[in-house]
Amino acid sequence: KHDVFDLIAEGYTTMEEIPHEWLTRRNNQIQRDCALTHTPYLDQSKLQDGIHEIVYPIYHLDFESFPCPLPRFRGEKAYVQSLFQFSLHIEKEPGVCDKELDHFEFLAKDHEDNREALVQMLCEVIGDDEGSVMVYNQAFEKTRIKELAVLFPAYREKLEHINSRLFDLMYIVKTNTKLYTSLGYDEERAKSVNYYHEDLVGSYSIKKVLPIFSSLTYKGMKVGNGMEAVYAYASYPKLGKSELHEMQQALVRYCQQDTWAMVEILNELRKI
Repeated sequence: KHDVFDLIAEGYTTMEEIPHEWLTRRNNQIQRDCALTHTPYLDQSKLQDGIHEIVYPIYHLDFESFPCPLPRFRGEKAYVQSLFQFSLHIEKEPGVCDKELDHFEFLAKDHEDNREALVQMLCEVIGDDEGSVMVYNQAFEKTRIKELAVLFPAYREKLEHINSRLFDLMYIVKTNTKLYTSLGYDEERAKSVNYYHEDLVGSYSIKKVLPIFSSLTYKGMKVGNGMEAVYAYASYPKLGKSELHEMQQALVRYCQQDTWAMVEILNELRKI
């Protein structure tokens, strides 16, 4: 191992200058090679095998939550991620999804306890089938749904069924060792990324992945990231009627963009 300050003292100041033989992890080698060649890396068979695991219809799902320092509602704890919004796009067949007509949403209109209304609508719009519930970085959604199942036992069975169908789009773009070893890949290859582009600069956040596969942008949006969504929801009591309506429309557009981003990324991945 080489300390960063030792590297600088020896004249190594960029990733490209590090000798290739020093890198022992395959993913680090891929990152460096992409930076040198300006050519994306692709493991096509892994990517396609992952896509084949998706079951239609796909329910592209995204939550927005408020991490309140003090519990606001029954069953909550300090800094719990209290859900106030979701967006859902339903993709009936590969590539068959309309941005507006196949979109469903829930947004709390005030700071009252709207959690059960959110749960009820979520259970209504996600069908009682085996279609994949597509999320990005599933730990957050999985935990929130599990919490809701405890808080609202009347919906527990449906929520647990939804949770059992979660499919993480990051498993396709990046990788997931458990998934790919179950598909017959050896552990080394299962750990290696499926896709890498130098513009990711080591990150697989959806904000980094999206520009590579789509012209969609969050620039110029009144609400353009998760923290701005938190601030927007927190600002409700301070806004007049027209300002509140405008802010809520901005929240809807932002959350809708998050799920539509997954639709577009998956559609482009299919074409590779």
